[in-house]
Amino acid sequence: ESVMEIVIDGLTKEDIDKAMRVGMQAVCDLGAMNGIKRISAGNYGGKLGPFHFHLQEIMA
Repeated sequence: ESVMEIVIDGLTKEDIDKAMRVGMQAVCDLGAMNGIKRISAGNYGGKLGPFHFHLQEIMA
């Protein structure tokens, strides 16, 4: 078992949204049969900056 932490840097909110959407879709396409159990995100108490990217909104 493992946990992957993927960091995405971008110049604009739209760039980050797109990168996150494409990455999450790729993981969803693998599915549970390939060991995918969950996708989540952390905020680290705002220590990484004031920006919040909400996964459900990005995938909608």
